[in-house]
Amino acid sequence: MTGDVRPAGSCNVSDHQALNVRRFSTDSAPADERFDAWAAHSTYCDMVTTYRSDLPFDAQRANVSLGPLILASRTWRHPDPSLAYDAKRTPARIRADQRDCHSFSLQIDGTAALRSDGSTTVKRPGDLYLLDFARPFERVIAPGSEISLSVPRDWLPADTGKLHGASLTRGVGSLLSDYLLSLYNTLPQLTRHDVPHIVRATAELLKASLHPELDTLSAAQTPIRDLLLQRIRRYIDQHLLQPDLTPATICRDVGLSRAMLYRLFESAGGVMREIRHRRLQRVYQVLSSPQGPDERIRDIAWRHGFTDEKYFYRIFKAEFGHTPRETVEQFRQRRETGTH
Repeated sequence: MTGDVRPAGSCNVSDHQALNVRRFSTDSAPADERFDAWAAHSTYCDMVTTYRSDLPFDAQRANVSLGPLILASRTWRHPDPSLAYDAKRTPARIRADQRDCHSFSLQIDGTAALRSDGSTTVKRPGDLYLLDFARPFERVIAPGSEISLSVPRDWLPADTGKLHGASLTRGVGSLLSDYLLSLYNTLPQLTRHDVPHIVRATAELLKASLHPELDTLSAAQTPIRDLLLQRIRRYIDQHLLQPDLTPATICRDVGLSRAMLYRLFESAGGVMREIRHRRLQRVYQVLSSPQGPDERIRDIAWRHGFTDEKYFYRIFKAEFGHTPRETVEQFRQRRETGTH
């Protein structure tokens, strides 16, 4: 695989800006022109079926560039699941846009009937499948949503095209499905600084999904695990003072399953121990600040989620080797004597 990835340590102020997510909604068009607006906005497929419903066509697209990758979503809402429209990638369209990539599409809900090479397969919720955009295909799309990841052809093994239309849901493919869903759910928290790490982790996981030998899977696990841990720890630090910081809220906001969260922090004794450790570190910073704390120790502990004062003193001493009061006194003496 190839791709330009900056060194992880090189960043500037702009690296901490949020990613630019491009969005389109049919809400911006008159009610009777919404499907036409949707068809006109499609740059890679032709819409070959006229939308027939008394309800306005309600659909949204979003996409974001992650280095050479494009992560996208599509949602069409309608109460009648029997409705559908056709999206066809024709030879003329292929010649016109010359989009030389593969797309990994994850069906979130609803269905999409894929017609290609003389056969039809129905993709259902949870199915992850590969599309070769250099080959003609047609999808009959019912109300629902999907997430897709477009990857340059030269990023992937030369034989990837043989998987056109195939589902990759089993084995390592299920890990890729979880990863894509997690990546999409965490877009609001991501910055440009995260992109090189995402590109690196995605490259390893794609390679493992297409050729799930032991060495490729092992290579994929480390960068993905590191990336997820980095996001979770950043989320914990941002919400450290909130009393409802729990595994449930982390899973909900970061987009992880509870089982995956527990696996990630198993070696650390669990995610709640991680939260407690980081809260203790924050309390220590407050108590040892150059100006000294301007609150009572009990109030500082309470603000950081430690409502039992005796328990707080006990675990603080176990963590740092001295009590909170001894910490305050120690740094007070240092300030008075000018020592460090």
